Amino acid sequence: MARLEFYGYNPSSSLEERIGPMPEKVLEQYRLMDGRPDYKSYSPSPAEKALIFEYLRLMPAGVERLFREKCVGLYFVEGFAGNGMTSWVADPRGRLYFHMALNPAVLRQTLSETLTERERSCFIPAKGWKLSVDAGSKYKGLAYALFHESAHAADYMSGITPLADPEVPERYRRLAGPDKGLFTKNWASYSAPVHGRDYPGREKLTFYGLGGGPKIAMPEAPGLYRGLKNSPFVSLYGSKSWAEDQAELTAYYLIVRGLGQPYRIALAGPGTEEIIEPMRGRAAGRAEAAIRLLEKI
Repeated sequence: MARLEFYGYNPSSSLEERIGPMPEKVLEQYRLMDGRPDYKSYSPSPAEKALIFEYLRLMPAGVERLFREKCVGLYFVEGFAGNGMTSWVADPRGRLYFHMALNPAVLRQTLSETLTERERSCFIPAKGWKLSVDAGSKYKGLAYALFHESAHAADYMSGITPLADPEVPERYRRLAGPDKGLFTKNWASYSAPVHGRDYPGREKLTFYGLGGGPKIAMPEAPGLYRGLKNSPFVSLYGSKSWAEDQAELTAYYLIVRGLGQPYRIALAGPGTEEIIEPMRGRAAGRAEAAIRLLEKI
């Protein structure tokens, strides 16, 4: 999937023309990758395409330019395991591009529904326990998916974190500029926080049934969220790697500061009731720093 010729990319085409169903050859690779023969392409309606551009323009201006210059395709896959995925693509001369796959469920769900579904997926359900994320109902889940995946695209193309993906061959890597410690002070390596930034249970996190999960029983959630509150990370998902850290900091800055929406995680169980608001903690300053790096692309 890393070969540009796989996509039938026409550099003279408009970005609007590159938003649509995933080419069958690419879709088949996704089916094999996730073991999901039920994956199907989805064609967004004109109104849904308009919403994509509306939300894209809520990000720093350089992001839309990046899409127009470097996105070979923005596709939708019905039944996709997760909200989205962004992958690098290279041409025979070594020039780097990207493609993005999104779950069309984010076009129908609210932000709160999309984020609640993601959060619940890392826990084994237990009787008497409830977990939800409140990010308002004004915006669709597309806002989160597009903000998060666009941050990954910028990382691949411009180098924001020390390394966007360890699987990118060295000749295609974009070296990150100085991040003033945003990632280097918090991460010892791609997926290992430095001593003092980690928290118990983080290494067991999985989402959407991938990675053999879920592996964490819901009664363990209070301890996990206490660890998150004392960490520099803005979400459980963001504590998986520095690449996810960057994407989550960007997404939640735009949701909370850009869209003016809440970001509250509510957890309730026998003898337990907690509200966690990560953007009121240590992550808030890091989120602002992350958006400043994105503004420089």
